[in-house]
Amino acid sequence: MTKNYHELIKDRIYIGGADDVEEMIKNEKADMIFDLRAEVPESDYERIHSLIVDDAENQDESIKQSIEHVVNAYNEGKKVYFHCAGGSNRTGTVAIGTLLSLGKAKTIEEAEEIAKAARPKINVKPEMKESLHCLFPNA
Repeated sequence: MTKNYHELIKDRIYIGGADDVEEMIKNEKADMIFDLRAEVPESDYERIHSLIVDDAENQDESIKQSIEHVVNAYNEGKKVYFHCAGGSNRTGTVAIGTLLSLGKAKTIEEAEEIAKAARPKINVKPEMKESLHCLFPNA
């Protein structure tokens, strides 16, 4: 079976797009779902809206909050799934920040390689990378 979502941290953190949520819940039994989209359509599943607006300046705070949500849930022992619309830019940004926050990578580049190895379609836009550099100045 081909899954359209991916495992960022084994058995604990999954990443993907909005269309993959129901399959992910069914297969992996996620405890918490974070929706990173600014636009939030109705849904049949419970999620926490942790929005990051694409192409907006000064995203640092919303990115930081989204990363903290994921890290806190992980530290509480929860199984987490987070997604944006397609699972490439916003999802990739939070994946990189999560890996750095959890000490799974030392640099933004290393974290991005790990994230892309997990989900090849990750493509973080320059303004999101800029925010990551502001949030993780030593990475």
